Amino acid sequence: MSDTTLIKASATGDTVVLVGNPNVGKSVLFKNLTSRYVTVSNYPGTTVEIVRAGANFNGRRLQVIDTPGLNDLSPTSDDACATRDLLDEHKGCTVVQVADAKNLRRALLLTMQLAEVGCPLVLVLNMLDELDERGGKIDTCALSKILGVPVVSTVATRDFGTADLIDALPNASPPRLAKKPATDTGDAYERSCARLEQVNEIVARTYSITQPGSASLRVRLGFWAMHPVKGLAVLGLILLAVFWFVGLFGAGTLVDVLEGMVFEQRVTPAAIQAVDAVLPFPHVHETAAIPHSIDLPVSPFHDVTVSSGTRETIRPAYSLSADTSLGWLQTILRFLHDSLIGEYGAITMALSYAIAIVLPIVTTFFLVFSVLEDSGYFPRMAIMVNRAFRIMGLNGKAVLPMILGLGCDTMATMTTRILDTHRERVITTLLLALAVPCSAQLGVLLAMMSVLSPVGALLWIGLIVGVILLVGWLSSRLFNSDTSDFILEIPPLRRPQFSNVLIKTYSRLNWYLREVIPLFVVGTAILFLLDKLQLLRLIARIGEPLVTGWLGLPSQMTNAFLMGFLRRDFGAVYILDAATAPEPLLTPLQIFVSMVTITLFVPCIANVLMIANEHGSKVALRMAGFIFPFAFLVGGIVNQVGKWLLAT
Repeated sequence: MSDTTLIKASATGDTVVLVGNPNVGKSVLFKNLTSRYVTVSNYPGTTVEIVRAGANFNGRRLQVIDTPGLNDLSPTSDDACATRDLLDEHKGCTVVQVADAKNLRRALLLTMQLAEVGCPLVLVLNMLDELDERGGKIDTCALSKILGVPVVSTVATRDFGTADLIDALPNASPPRLAKKPATDTGDAYERSCARLEQVNEIVARTYSITQPGSASLRVRLGFWAMHPVKGLAVLGLILLAVFWFVGLFGAGTLVDVLEGMVFEQRVTPAAIQAVDAVLPFPHVHETAAIPHSIDLPVSPFHDVTVSSGTRETIRPAYSLSADTSLGWLQTILRFLHDSLIGEYGAITMALSYAIAIVLPIVTTFFLVFSVLEDSGYFPRMAIMVNRAFRIMGLNGKAVLPMILGLGCDTMATMTTRILDTHRERVITTLLLALAVPCSAQLGVLLAMMSVLSPVGALLWIGLIVGVILLVGWLSSRLFNSDTSDFILEIPPLRRPQFSNVLIKTYSRLNWYLREVIPLFVVGTAILFLLDKLQLLRLIARIGEPLVTGWLGLPSQMTNAFLMGFLRRDFGAVYILDAATAPEPLLTPLQIFVSMVTITLFVPCIANVLMIANEHGSKVALRMAGFIFPFAFLVGGIVNQVGKWLLAT
């Protein structure tokens, strides 16, 4: 749909605005109405910006707008201000208030405020299936008469009731709730009390519940996940499952198949033959027997081999024919040849890294992340970590952007808007940029952890968590304001929907293919040019005191940190390749030092730009200026302590 169409729809008042509390299913309903996918998650704060799309309802062209979830329409938060401004901008629009049917009282408090705005309204009672599971009943006819607006029951995840909502839109009308004397006089507290009294009367007349005899297994699991002891056991099992699926199966089995059997044995030889035919010059490529195997992981140290073998294939390395003198044309052909299938070739390095190594890792991570996201576990994790986050001047709600940072730090930085104060948003943004690895980087780090001993993996986790707590604590001392109250809705633990998980995974993989792979190609091209200009050796010599001296790493690792300036995950892949090659370049201590340093390394360019957009360019530059030396400081300290321990 074009922007011109949207402007015309807005001008004629044919606009539908979805409004509701967090985590009530607005984004799912938006997808059902417009066929446009918006990230749907089982925790608050998913929609942090206003999303628009066009739709045809019974031959009528409308603009549909999805707004951030909010608990209060009073201008106390950025989300509430944005929603109020939107309603003021679209006078006469139809408001579709999406409510959680299980929490009618909270929804009606927001309905009271929307009634004061005076827009035509349709009330949608979503999650009706979950209300039925809990023995609850709502008299929708009585509720519609009391409010004076259409009331529609839906189960958005099943697309149940969407047609009824579309049919109800022409009948939208302003609610008859607002009592002017009660709401226009007195302070905010008195007006809230008046609203609550009226809401309680409505709930008493329209809502009833018959408690089930015993709690279901899902309900019990939901409470166990927040228990001080059982919650830790649940978290431990989840981390083990993630490590096996991503670190062992994704980064082990799938990477071996794609890298060995697909790229090294088939894609690379085919690319060499094609490039040699198009860009000929006198040279001879090496051949080698490339082994391959399909191993299913049982533990970090035990695999079950399904199949294995070797295949004689042509390799990128080559030598010039004897007594060959290349002319200017052949020199150009060789340059182009090497840029495609040389040591730093776009095919042999960029695509091999991005598709054969990183793609299976991020795919498995996105799958497991989507399952956890759809289940409603993440808000329970926020409850578990609330006390620890208080050390950093934050509350448990800050864990939600950090969890999103495991997918993409750039998008997670934007979701810090769900936090209540500027202080909390800045501290969380700093911690995201410093020590929360994005999906590609985390997957690579999990693969590197499988090379270390379990003790080494636990030490890395403990060190990164310790750095987060220390930097967060120090950062909180720079602000005088107090931590905001921790108020977070806990959704029920749900069975993840297979279709939703696949859609989320596909959406994130689509982002990866469009955004990340081009950066891998650009990064490889930079390395290629630096190598041809003999600048890689110069950079290695300049960085040698820092990389080889302070960090105790081979000089080749300078390339990893050089590429880390473009993207941390590219630098991490470079280190992984050096750590897991047939003849590893790194010792276990060097792997550990590399993991720590690249985890704390400067954020990617996109993240820096997002920080500048959210907090200003000065804040972004200060954060980057702090993170770079801090990463090398911590990495060097780890190296020195490690060498001292090995020597004693």
